[in-house]
Amino acid sequence: MLVERSQIPPEGLDLRVREEPRWEGVEGLWTSLDPVEASFHLEHKGGGILATGAFMTTAVVPCSRCSEAVSIPVSDQFEVLYVGSPDGSRRDDIELSPEEMDVEFLEHDRLDLSGLLRENVLLNLPLQPLCRAECRGLCPRCGVNLNEISCQCRVHEVDPRLRPLQHLL
Repeated sequence: MLVERSQIPPEGLDLRVREEPRWEGVEGLWTSLDPVEASFHLEHKGGGILATGAFMTTAVVPCSRCSEAVSIPVSDQFEVLYVGSPDGSRRDDIELSPEEMDVEFLEHDRLDLSGLLRENVLLNLPLQPLCRAECRGLCPRCGVNLNEISCQCRVHEVDPRLRPLQHLL
């Protein structure tokens, strides 16, 4: 969803969005993702546009230990200042100060709200989702899910390079 700078009145613009996530380049991060529901407030601020809001969705992702499907709520709030780049083009090779980390450049006087949602959803996905805290994972030998059954594999082999350290345990 694109919003033109000229569409934002002086008092600001409030939007509620429900977007189906059809984003390229993120295949395999989740099994399914519910539509993203978001609210935005856009206002002119210091020659730029301040976008504040919140979003929520639910992602079904594989557990990082046993690969079972896990349903995880994903939500957050955001605040981003969109400014025009000094020479009118996007500059990716400049160093940003900590104060500028939530600053984006406007492209053609338009805000890409879909891009903002995509970025925030991806940043809020857990790096190692777990089906439960005590998940035992998969057996490294036979691949059986140790949460469901116990296997008969013996995994007590010690790497020969670590044997001199075994007396410390």
